[in-house]
Amino acid sequence: MSTQREIARRAKTSLKTVSRVINRDPLVNAETRARIEAIIAETGYEPSQAARMMRSQRSNVIGFLADGVATTTSSIDLVRGAQDVAWERGKQMMLFNIERGTQSADMADSQLAAFRAEAIIYAAIFHQEVDIAPTGVPHVLLNCFDKSGRHAAVVPDDYQLAFELTRIIYERGYRRPVFLNLGTDIVASHLRGKGFVDAARAAGYEASGRMHTAVLSPAGAPTKFGTRAILAEVLGADEKPDLILCGQDIMAMNVYFELGELGLKPGRDIAVASFDNLDPIAGLLQPGLSTMELPYYDMGRAAMTLAIDGAKEGQTLRLKGKFIERHSL
Repeated sequence: MSTQREIARRAKTSLKTVSRVINRDPLVNAETRARIEAIIAETGYEPSQAARMMRSQRSNVIGFLADGVATTTSSIDLVRGAQDVAWERGKQMMLFNIERGTQSADMADSQLAAFRAEAIIYAAIFHQEVDIAPTGVPHVLLNCFDKSGRHAAVVPDDYQLAFELTRIIYERGYRRPVFLNLGTDIVASHLRGKGFVDAARAAGYEASGRMHTAVLSPAGAPTKFGTRAILAEVLGADEKPDLILCGQDIMAMNVYFELGELGLKPGRDIAVASFDNLDPIAGLLQPGLSTMELPYYDMGRAAMTLAIDGAKEGQTLRLKGKFIERHSL
């Protein structure tokens, strides 16, 4: 098994220089660094994390508490983004899939305390308010926030997501969009509703009467849609909508099926747009679903960066999404 002493001998340099390269000291000569890194890669040398922790008095461990996130396809990018930054910065990310208020959360806290985690990222399955008690370890809230402002937070800019998507809708010539929104107990529904109305007004139209709550189940429960009754109402009106904006891609899939039952083809007889860019649904629907992608990967990166570099108390980052155009719009 290779050691730092053996690497120093082969690189014809000092043990101290090898240690500086391993610990990412930026002042090491570039040529020397490259030579040492090549030998490390060739030998497969792995530094002792325990020894590094004792020398630096830092654990290099960042905890990631995924409250249901690790089991959802839409927000797995939260984990991926955070992990990528941890690797880039030489940190160890310890991932725990938990359920808040249960033994799983207590066990994760115990493990992170044992490993002396430098910071903890707490990620929620959807944009929501949470109450995370201070533990003495800095926390960064991901896809959630606390009103008390104790912790830094990284969330999607749901207002801007809806404003931008609605702006695009009006720019494309649609004048009678109907918004099938999320449940009223979801933070995103209020922010997106305001973005929808404000963007319509900026285009010279009034859309406050064109919003409908289309999710009938409470947050966290199995989803129950009320889209069938809403579509029957709006499509039976004298002024029929020319576009259906859905609060999420799964809802849009449901709308596709219900429009088909009415003999209407999305993208031809009536346009459809949505939020999420949920893989593989958005791409597999026919026609492909035009949707506003939520910035989960970038949110994960931002949260890990704040956890490593430190964040101001109550600091909140709101990240914008990206419009993914297909053929439904």
